[in-house]
Amino acid sequence: MPDPAHGGAYAVASPHADATEAGRAAFAAGGNAVDAALAAACALTVVYPHMCAVGGDIMALVHDGQAHAINASGRAPAAAPAGGEVAERGVHTITVPGAVSAWHTLSERWGSRPAAAAIEVAAELAERGVPVARSLAGALADEAKLVAADPGMRRVFSNEGRVLRMGDTLVQPALAATLRRLAANGADELYRGETGERLVAGLAALGCLLTTADLAAHRADVEPSLHLTLGGLELHTMGANSQGFCLPQILATVAHLELDDPLGAGAPMLAAIFRESARDRDTHLADPAAMPRPVEALLTPEHIADVARRAAASAARAEMTTPAHGDTIAVVAADATGLSVSLIQSIFSGFGSGVLEPETGILLHNRGACFSSDPASPNALGPGKRPLHTLMPLIGTTDGRPTWVAGTMGGRAQAQIHAQMLLRRQAGGDVVTAVSAPRMIVGDLEAGGRDVAVEEDFASARDAFARAGVEPAVMPRLSEAAGHAHAIVPTGDGSFEAASDPRSDGAAVCS
Repeated sequence: MPDPAHGGAYAVASPHADATEAGRAAFAAGGNAVDAALAAACALTVVYPHMCAVGGDIMALVHDGQAHAINASGRAPAAAPAGGEVAERGVHTITVPGAVSAWHTLSERWGSRPAAAAIEVAAELAERGVPVARSLAGALADEAKLVAADPGMRRVFSNEGRVLRMGDTLVQPALAATLRRLAANGADELYRGETGERLVAGLAALGCLLTTADLAAHRADVEPSLHLTLGGLELHTMGANSQGFCLPQILATVAHLELDDPLGAGAPMLAAIFRESARDRDTHLADPAAMPRPVEALLTPEHIADVARRAAASAARAEMTTPAHGDTIAVVAADATGLSVSLIQSIFSGFGSGVLEPETGILLHNRGACFSSDPASPNALGPGKRPLHTLMPLIGTTDGRPTWVAGTMGGRAQAQIHAQMLLRRQAGGDVVTAVSAPRMIVGDLEAGGRDVAVEEDFASARDAFARAGVEPAVMPRLSEAAGHAHAIVPTGDGSFEAASDPRSDGAAVCS
């Protein structure tokens, strides 16, 4: 197991070493934690395009003495049909991409360097090319048919009739030019400028309903965090339309049930809690304007008792699953001033919609796939609606100071991954143990569900399921299907410890 990075001035961690280096360089150039997080996030749109892109979304938390939630999730086109059919891929899953708006909102409010500095680093990577990383190579092999079906994807991600392989050079000249326009002209370049017009025209030719008016109407919202104190740790995450409420709900239910060994003998019950929390998410979560009651109602003591009752009734039921691959990246950063950032950036499914607009080089997400196919659901597709969102950054504070800054890839299982990391911490594990230890996942990362998969070296959980008469699917040790998590622990002496998930291609640095 790797040692944690340790240092006293700053910390940054991400799922790709080049992105972490971009964050470190931003700190070295005089930037703060927000500048470093942005540098890493922008770089990741180039080096990890199966998980994030200029055409994706961001949700982030910034703690500057208070916790602020940045919701840059995009809305469905104004022309989207109310209660319409929900696709899994393709142009009809494309909602407004919000990532660029978040970059500039974060930079303008908290950064000490212009957003252009971070974007220019990404443009240089796209122009000169980067080696295809292990995770990207695996995703390309898995999605070779998706790549071949789209001319833009095929041009970027294949060579001489085959998808790029690990170590091949990924060069993205159209994306580099787009990034340089964004650096020069700001967020308006996408939402009200030439790049947005090019993007919409290219997508319209494929039948996409997105318009320049939809782009112009977008904004990133800065909101209060959703927070709940459990055992002396105040958890800060996103409110609706994020699934952030699931994490405090899960941990509150564990406490309500007085589950002594949730990562051992209590694993079947923990899995049941995961399932029932996911049921709440899929039943109630939506654009907050469409929800009949707020997510806070799902965190009351009465509702927690109901989740516990449901979990106890279903603890022995599980099925086998085939976990999904890729969807999201997390970046975490902190500095000696007390500024902390958890930033989650995503295109949802691996390679998102499977549509890369050739002229701009922008790969588009498929967040519209997160709408419900049930027209009676509050999360039904509708014009201008934000869909249920899986992104959920996390910062934990003690006495008002950040003591746990974390983020994870994992689609609909993000709350489960966060819960297991925090339970490891409560059991005395250090930051590396919390991030690296074996996990279980309930449901597919993209589609969700009630089935259970356990990493092969998670012996205590596998034994507990066997005693319960349940045979979960077995994932390999350090499986990417169990997510990529990264975390920073600001210590009491003013220094930091940080860890990046060995399931990723990442790194954590402190100085």
